Amino acid sequence: MKDKIPALVFLSLGLFFLVEALRMPRVTEYGKYGAPGIVPAFFSIMVILLCTVMLLRKKRPAGDVDTNVSPDVKRIENKRLLITVTLCLAYVFLLGKINFIVLTSVFLSVFSIIFYKKKLPLLVGVSVGITLGIYYLFSRVFLLPLP
Repeated sequence: MKDKIPALVFLSLGLFFLVEALRMPRVTEYGKYGAPGIVPAFFSIMVILLCTVMLLRKKRPAGDVDTNVSPDVKRIENKRLLITVTLCLAYVFLLGKINFIVLTSVFLSVFSIIFYKKKLPLLVGVSVGITLGIYYLFSRVFLLPLP
């Protein structure tokens, strides 16, 4: 049951992103392969497929997995799930309102600080570097404008 709830949450998020990606323009001056919804639609489909696998896979026998999970661990897992969903939804709703590079750098930095808890300058530097790499890849290689 503990895999079912996150799978359902992320399955619904994947469906939301897929619907929004399909609402984007399908044909641009670069042709149908330059449409901005292709990449989000692809990733949404992958998330939907992986969550479906999580929902359908069989439970292991009781001897393989420790089923005695303490309430503290469950509370921490639920808290992490809530933080993840909240951060992702905030990112989606702010994506057109704040510059892509600033928003994505902050998003990745906050995510890394919350979940990895490593050296702050390293996490921020890696987050900014990844964001700049994504921006360069989409704007110069794929010729797709980012918000």
